[in-house]
Order: sequence, then C-alpha cells, then structure tokens
Amino acid sequence: MRLLIVALWAGAAWAQGIQNRDVSISSGPSWNQPQRISGTNVTLAGSNGWNSQVNFGYQVARAGAVSVMVDVSFLFSFPGGLFANVPAMGRSDFGPVTAGLRFMVPVHPRLSFYAVSGGGYVLARSPVVTAGASPTVSTHDTDHGVFSFGGGADVRLSRWFSLRAEVRDFVTGKDLAGVTGRHHVAPLFGVALHF
Repeated sequence: MRLLIVALWAGAAWAQGIQNRDVSISSGPSWNQPQRISGTNVTLAGSNGWNSQVNFGYQVARAGAVSVMVDVSFLFSFPGGLFANVPAMGRSDFGPVTAGLRFMVPVHPRLSFYAVSGGGYVLARSPVVTAGASPTVSTHDTDHGVFSFGGGADVRLSRWFSLRAEVRDFVTGKDLAGVTGRHHVAPLFGVALHF
C-alpha cells in the first residue's frame, strides 16, 4: 500500500511538473546603427543581421489566472558585416544570458500576454580603432552585466504547441556591440513547446 501511495504521489507530482514547463525557439532581425567611435573621426556602419533566442520557463507560482515563471534566456546574435571610413574587419557580436521572472496572464483560452524581466551576463564584441599612422577598425571582447525586460503574446495552438511573438530590450554598458547607447532591442517570433 505504501509503495502504491508513493507511486501515485510521484506520478501526480511528475504530471503536475511536466505541465508547468516550456521551451521556446525564436528569431528576428537585428539592426546595426551608424555610430562614431568615441575620441576618433572613424564612423561605422553595418549591414543588418538576425538574432536567435532559446528560452526555458518553469512555473513557480500561480495567483488566480496569473502564472509566475522562472525564465532563462540565451540570445545569439548574427550581425552583418562591419564597414568604416578606414580599413575594418570584425563583427559586432552580442550574446546575453539572462535569468528572471515571466508573468503570464491569459486573456482568452488560447491567448496569453506576458511580461518578462531579468538580468545576467553578456559577451559583447565591440569595434575599436588601433592607433598608428594607418588606423584600422578591429573588435574587442567585453564582458558586462546586462538587464533585460520586455513582453509578448503566446497563442496556444494545442496543448503542447504555441506561437510566440515578443520584444526584449537588453540594457548594457554604453556603445557595446555596434549599438549607440545602452539599448539592444530584439523583436522575436517563434514557437513554444509546453510540457
């Protein structure tokens, strides 16, 4: 009898846990803004690229219809080429890893809106100018903290599968990864699997 009770409890816990997780894969465009490297006369421009993101979510609380989830995000940036008014090589890569909370609010049986916020770490590859008679632009790797926030919509197509659209803003140090200022905005579209 004890074995049966433990087996039923473990099965119920596993079934409950399996319904409270999701994995999403999404991608979207990234834009390189024209910028001037501080302290120089070098101006940069870049061709547009794209971002890809993988998210893991785990529900930790529920208050009425609102779900609170731990959200772990990995963003991979695939920028276009780097161009300058002097010889240039390199790229402006940007790869934040963040963890935070996601608040999901259903407004319809198949539609939920959510807000997400968190923080973490980013490796940013930024353009720099080498000194000398013939200056050139290369890239320098910078480790930095990052804060992220955003929101989106989840359209449930079945119990296990949904479409997702969101916008996230990754806030870092100034002038990192080819962006003037501190904001790296990423619109993302993809799919989510619910377990």
